[in-house]
Amino acid sequence: MTYKTAHWAPELPLPRYADRKTLARIITHHYFPVSHRTIQTWPLTVRRPNRAAVYDVAEAMEFAEQKLADATCYKQGGHW
Repeated sequence: MTYKTAHWAPELPLPRYADRKTLARIITHHYFPVSHRTIQTWPLTVRRPNRAAVYDVAEAMEFAEQKLADATCYKQGGHW
């Protein structure tokens, strides 16, 4: 088994396509923590050049933004 590393850092521009680990790193930086295994379950278009799964970053970011917008939000109670 090969171990892939994410080839993106916050100071770099967003790529057009990315593998799951890189995409998880981008979404974690911009929206919310997410695992590369979770990305696999999202309804995104997958392209497989050279048998490697790559995703359209813009499509994934739109999905993540919608997921964040649809998330339940509430104020946590505390002692006043």
